[in-house]
Amino acid sequence: MSRTTEVVFAAAAPGQKPAVGPHRRLLRCKKTTQKSNTHIDVMSSLSRSQNQSSKSTSSKSRRVVAFASSSSAEEEEEEEREKDDDDSSSSSLEKEFEERRKQSNRESAIDWIETWKTNQNDPEFLAKQNVERQKRRDKILENARSFEYVFVHDFASGTKPDDAFAHMFLKDELGKLQIEVYAPDLSGVESISEAVSALSKAIEERQKTRGAKPLRLIGTSLGALCCVLYASKCDKEKLESTSNTSGSEVDRLFLLGPCFDVEKCLFNYRVTFNVTFSDAFIEDARNIDKFPFVTCPAYIVSGADDTISDLEDAVHWTRQASTLLRATNEDEEDARKMNTSSAKENREREAGERRLLEVSGVGHRVESALPHALPRFKEFFNLPSV
Repeated sequence: MSRTTEVVFAAAAPGQKPAVGPHRRLLRCKKTTQKSNTHIDVMSSLSRSQNQSSKSTSSKSRRVVAFASSSSAEEEEEEEREKDDDDSSSSSLEKEFEERRKQSNRESAIDWIETWKTNQNDPEFLAKQNVERQKRRDKILENARSFEYVFVHDFASGTKPDDAFAHMFLKDELGKLQIEVYAPDLSGVESISEAVSALSKAIEERQKTRGAKPLRLIGTSLGALCCVLYASKCDKEKLESTSNTSGSEVDRLFLLGPCFDVEKCLFNYRVTFNVTFSDAFIEDARNIDKFPFVTCPAYIVSGADDTISDLEDAVHWTRQASTLLRATNEDEEDARKMNTSSAKENREREAGERRLLEVSGVGHRVESALPHALPRFKEFFNLPSV
């Protein structure tokens, strides 16, 4: 009786035993009861094949081991070199630290504190320190006095500049630094454009009599908008390389409750204070640039509960600079409809830094918050403390 036996050989990876499985090369051998020696021949053939395979595997494994040993040697050499580099780098850092420590002559925080205590009891050291402090203050003050400070009141309310709280407060505070505040009278003007022309004329006459100085403009409500429009006018004259009739250059703007959307603000004035404006005033307001583009830095103080000038308008004008540092709208048609500056007009110009301070509980009388905003005012204009 004959039968068939399947013996499976699988190609083994170096260092592994031959695997057995049905998916590999098959070798079929017939065995019969009459010829039992055939089984012996097959087994001997199998034994010889396994010996050859093991020898081949052994030689391959030796080569792999040799290669691995070579790779390990290279890695060790690389590690040694990196270690040497780290040691040399660490040594150079220690030397540099030691040199700096010697130069500062401060062994520890305790030594520094002891030195400070000694200096505080040394009249000569204190006198020298006061002299240096006074020199720094004088330098800051000299720079602050090199500007012309102009206050523009809210002419729509019908009050004079001397009646404005912000003007009186700034006269006292800046007067302590021997800095004069100039406040032209714009009461009686019949439009925003006329107010800007009157402001320009007043500044021009003052520059002729007292000498030209860069301007720092401070305004409230519609007066703040006039400051922005005047600065924008000076920028355009400089951009177009035309003769600047006033010869003025605006350094910074400080705006208290500025009215950017004039037409909307005039409507709110009428509803809130029962103030009426002429048709010519309202028509001029419609043609005014709502969000003028200026290149000088500006600081806005706006009321969170302002019912005349919307806080969102101040936020929008601030973001024109803080988001892209350029005019934000790209389309000329949209700019014309919005009656605002276009990106195309200001392609070669960058807006200055703009900051916004939001105050609550003052309504549209944002100038009443000026005493609380005085530190920010002085920091913005780089004024020394009294």
